[in-house]
Amino acid sequence: MVREELVMDRFRVLERLGSGGMGTVHRAFDERLQRSVAVKEVAAEPERILREAQAAARLNHPAIVTLYELGERDGRALLVSEFVPGDTLDHLLAQGLLADRDIAELGTDLCEALAHAHARGVVHRDVKPQNVIVRHDTGHGRRAKLMDFGIARIAGSPTLTATGQVVGTLAYMSPEQADGRVADSESDVYSLALTLYECWTGENPVVAPTPAATARRIGMALPALGDLRPDLPASLT
Repeated sequence: MVREELVMDRFRVLERLGSGGMGTVHRAFDERLQRSVAVKEVAAEPERILREAQAAARLNHPAIVTLYELGERDGRALLVSEFVPGDTLDHLLAQGLLADRDIAELGTDLCEALAHAHARGVVHRDVKPQNVIVRHDTGHGRRAKLMDFGIARIAGSPTLTATGQVVGTLAYMSPEQADGRVADSESDVYSLALTLYECWTGENPVVAPTPAATARRIGMALPALGDLRPDLPASLT
């Protein structure tokens, strides 16, 4: 258990939800507005944190996790966003909890999320199962929510990466992104397509035993989805 503490004078931390390369996320309670929130604490360049906040603040879509505010504590940035009770897509896949129809519906949600982001000049650059949260409830409305815009790019803004520098996750990035070229909306679409391919087949064909071997597979011709899943509707394959 995480010891309860107040951050930014109003958010009471309740439990740690997870951590990764971009920071640690906690579930917290907003004492002022009386609602649950997710607080991500990040130690990174101020410009990159501000860029993430600016990218997320442009977006308002039911299939994208909503950012509420940006704060600071002890030299670390705090990104406060909506709390979504659910599991990440990679966890659900590992547990075998998604039917083919579920995957199609979640994929539709994510397509709409990316269309919304791209129309507002935001490119996510790290679409993958770990960055998709799926709500626990099964009521009507969007279930999948795209999250973590930590390396997002805003069209027209100066880049924070040097030419040739690679950002993202090798197993899901597009060939141009892996080459260190500018990643545009097409790169996000490629990453989403590879994510859904993995959902329906149970494996990502780009993944190899080592990062170097994975990098060599980026952009290779993939087995047709219909060859691996001939039982799927022809419209998907």
